[in-house]
Amino acid sequence: MSVEVSGKRKLEDSPEDSRAQKRAKTSEEPQENHVAEQQLPPHRPRITRPLEQLCESIGVEDVWRLVQYTLLRRHYGGIKPSWCRLHGRRRVVRVNVAVLEGVTQLHFYTHYAQFKQLRRKYSTRCTLAPSSGNLLSELFNSELPNPQIHTAPPTGQPEYSVGVLCHPVLRRFGLKKKGMSSYLLTGKEMIKESFPVKGGRGCEAFVCTQADGYVTDSSPLFGLDCEMCVTQAGAELTRVAVVDSSGHCVLDQLVKPFNPIINYCTKFSGITRSMLQGVNTRLADVQAKLLDLLPADAVLVGHSLENDLRALNLIHPHVIDTSLLYRREFSQRFKLKHLAQIILEREIQSEERRGHDPCEDARAALELAQYFISKGPRQVVEAHLQDLWGLSPTAPVNGSLNGSLHNNRTSPLRFGHALHKSGQPALFLGRSDVMDSVSSSQLWRGHYCSTDKEVVSVFKRVSQSYSLSVLQFSSFSEMLKQTPAGDRQDHLQQMADRLKQMCVLFVGPFPSDFTERRIRCLVRRYGDLRSVRLLQRMHMLYAVVEFQQLEGAQLALQSLNGHQINNKRIKVQRPVSELTLDLEASLADLQNDVLNDRMIYVGGLSSRHHRHDDLLQAFSPFGPIHDVIAPARASGKRWRHAHIKFVGAESIAAVVGSPVLIGNRMLSVCHALTPPHMHTWTHTCPVTTEMNGETARPEERSGDEEAEPKGPPCSQDVVMESVMREMDRKVGKMFNALEENTLSIVILPGTTSGGVEYSGLCFVNFKRA
Repeated sequence: MSVEVSGKRKLEDSPEDSRAQKRAKTSEEPQENHVAEQQLPPHRPRITRPLEQLCESIGVEDVWRLVQYTLLRRHYGGIKPSWCRLHGRRRVVRVNVAVLEGVTQLHFYTHYAQFKQLRRKYSTRCTLAPSSGNLLSELFNSELPNPQIHTAPPTGQPEYSVGVLCHPVLRRFGLKKKGMSSYLLTGKEMIKESFPVKGGRGCEAFVCTQADGYVTDSSPLFGLDCEMCVTQAGAELTRVAVVDSSGHCVLDQLVKPFNPIINYCTKFSGITRSMLQGVNTRLADVQAKLLDLLPADAVLVGHSLENDLRALNLIHPHVIDTSLLYRREFSQRFKLKHLAQIILEREIQSEERRGHDPCEDARAALELAQYFISKGPRQVVEAHLQDLWGLSPTAPVNGSLNGSLHNNRTSPLRFGHALHKSGQPALFLGRSDVMDSVSSSQLWRGHYCSTDKEVVSVFKRVSQSYSLSVLQFSSFSEMLKQTPAGDRQDHLQQMADRLKQMCVLFVGPFPSDFTERRIRCLVRRYGDLRSVRLLQRMHMLYAVVEFQQLEGAQLALQSLNGHQINNKRIKVQRPVSELTLDLEASLADLQNDVLNDRMIYVGGLSSRHHRHDDLLQAFSPFGPIHDVIAPARASGKRWRHAHIKFVGAESIAAVVGSPVLIGNRMLSVCHALTPPHMHTWTHTCPVTTEMNGETARPEERSGDEEAEPKGPPCSQDVVMESVMREMDRKVGKMFNALEENTLSIVILPGTTSGGVEYSGLCFVNFKRA
């Protein structure tokens, strides 16, 4: 349930009537958990989950349903996912999916301290049922509903060949022909490409031109090129040339560096010692000439122009860079000589000539820009797809993109084809063999990356060029391939035992006539029990108690230790082993989990105390309440606990440690520890798929069936922690590279080993500015 803190009501309604209406509404409509999204402006996209579904696991098909619904909207049969609600879908700019191959929920919570980025950057976390198939195949080969209705492209959108539609030039500039000002670099692009900008690092002493902020399609173009030599201080300007929009050279000036020259670079610059003899022009003189020459709305054109402007120590905001006009995949650039030869059918920078001619290079860059503007991006790509980019309309692009789409309109429409037909390019970065089972892999670009570092490096360069990007982080799965299957299974079991021990307490000594039933009555007030096992072979009677939730064990430890029974003080302690040495640090991290923010755990409830009004009345004095979450068992029985989320953090400090009563029953309260997507902490333990045709429920297992924990952790733990930490860092870098309002999904796919299913996790959030 959820407490509505605001809403419209009629003036004649009394406060009591209004509250009654709200209670009736909350009992009829599913409430949603807004998880750290309450302070967001309403226009920003966000994800919420119904409170009654927080503990329910989802499948890979549910995740793909969200991806399809976000990207396809209504054009191609995208339907709403049932496990979450997407708010502000129209404002979602891109979708990014990262798959951490081989990682399970067990790995995440066992090495919880290593996943700082995942914990902090993603506000929605769901248990994911392991998939038996190829994740990407399930996504791109999934059939969409009503294909007979949605196979046609939207009205007015013609079908283009894939080689044209997904070309990097068209992804940046679109298909339509535009005016000159549309091809200027944006401020973000200039920063990304290392252009000198006002306030930029290292640009404090640079000179700014007289440019204003108003540029039109008829503003004048000026081609610029510089030549540099190597001095004792590095590369310095030795020659600068400027041509006007007609191609006439209006400035060609030799410049004498301030520092001694150690390499004239004559082969490229054309500068010799004799050429600079008698030259007295300095950098400041050239800067003054440029300031006089360039009008306020001038647009500078060049090839890799950032190098020329840095050599001039000059800042100019209006630029066109031909190396970024005729762009290639993955931020690669054509050489000016190659572009002039193909596009202008002219040879420049001839090997017969000694060095480059800056006037010739500036003129070539200017004409390349004028040609691109006059023809438009689509016509340029279609005319030079083969001779410049080396592609054919029917040949693979970049080794992974096939040409025209041959799709039978009567056959079911698959997501990969629908994504292509809607004009949204997709990218895969990772191991190339993953794409082998994807039938529509020819419809999206794939780039083979041998390491996770390469995946992130490539993605950072092209993150804003694709509507859908799928990244595969495979460092952990590659490590698993070097481990024998038996060792992998043993290590999974060890991790399950380690998490299980976090809910276990040793309690005693008890009087010799104490029964298991009496012990259960003593400890269950703190939380739901998984098992109670008596240790009767000891000198005195002790019990091993395992709770369903971490909070139950924590409260029992705090409250029962030192409790007297028949004048005997009982002691409560956790198991002491290598598995539990860092348990207190792990609990502190879980308490600070973003999902447990402003959340408390309430134990000691009876079945009649699960009424929403009782909990509200008991806890509202400590501050405004956001949500009251009281999960129900599948059998209809109530749990003996609930979670309460407050609006303010100060309420948590007030309620923890304070006595709280419902009637004459004292409740137990502590910080929330178990993440809300898990109805019990032992939910992290593996699930046996078959056991003589039945699956044993954890709460039905008797104490005698409890297995003793295995020995010390696997010797690979140190290496595994390092791998997990590095993967988490890569995820953080990937997230930081995303554009604002990008939907980011991280999948820990889980696994099935030895007939046992180990659940995965799904993290979801939007990138904020």
